[in-house]
Amino acid sequence: MRVDKQTSISIVPFALVLLSSLLMGCTAISSLMRRDATPEKRVEYANDTIPRIKELQYRDFLEKAREEQWDSIRLTNYGQPFSYAYPSTLADSIVEYAKLFLGVPYVYAGKGPNKFDCSGFTAFVFRHFGYELRASAKGQLDDGWKVITKPDELRCGDLVFYGGRSRTREIGHVGIVVSNDPVRHRFSFIHASVKLGVTISVSTESYYAPRYITACRILPE
Repeated sequence: MRVDKQTSISIVPFALVLLSSLLMGCTAISSLMRRDATPEKRVEYANDTIPRIKELQYRDFLEKAREEQWDSIRLTNYGQPFSYAYPSTLADSIVEYAKLFLGVPYVYAGKGPNKFDCSGFTAFVFRHFGYELRASAKGQLDDGWKVITKPDELRCGDLVFYGGRSRTREIGHVGIVVSNDPVRHRFSFIHASVKLGVTISVSTESYYAPRYITACRILPE
């Protein structure tokens, strides 16, 4: 009996070491599985990197986009598709940079980056790319080298001008064209609105359609 007890006692440390090794092995296997998982599974583990990609690398992407062509990437965040195409033109870069400020509140005379009025927003965005625009929406029309008389000819990056809240024909608001759909005769634009802050609107919306006045082109052809 005494021999059996000693044998049993001597087995305990061995058992603990074996159990510890098994646990470490499981952890290592789990880690390998994370690295070697299928693309769908790896997307799950990459969720936390998406905001960091946008926050830390995005500005570098914009600068490089002036000189290089970028491929599209597709990420998934918490099961929802997230598509992003790196900008391939200066106009695309300007629009994508402007989108970084979606939701920033409207404040009269706000020049950014934490608050904007409409002309303060457009001036802030274009300044990032080396273009100095005037302080007022009306003045920014004179900054353009070409006036666009037909909305169907608008391009990404053009400035669009609207009458003020009183529906006068005097320029009181400005935004940046995001995209244009000549077939449907409508375009989208990003701007700092009084109620929503920086947002994207469509030209056919009931509030903006009757207030549209004109547009101009800041960027070279």
